Amino acid sequence: MNSLPLDQLLREPESKTLEFKRDLSSPKPLLKTLVAFANTAGGRLIIGVADDKTIFGFEQPLDEEERLANMIADSIAPRLVPNIEMVSARGNPVWRTESDSLGRN
Repeated sequence: MNSLPLDQLLREPESKTLEFKRDLSSPKPLLKTLVAFANTAGGRLIIGVADDKTIFGFEQPLDEEERLANMIADSIAPRLVPNIEMVSARGNPVWRTESDSLGRN
């Protein structure tokens, strides 16, 4: 999957291959999105940005990265290994995950 710049992704609408999640407070929809991407053509998930493109970011980005990685490892089988990258959105740290089909990145 080609890596597009975050500012370009923020101009795109949500689709079968692009999803925005505000935070990790509701892990079930987030995990379902990752599984759906893995079972189809892959996709990009931006965490820290709401559906309306409001950027929230994270106060403790490294703690949130660990929480996200643990949620994926503990909740999805067979193992899914999306590429997780911290990027800046207007000065706020957000998480960008990308995976090809079957979780290959």
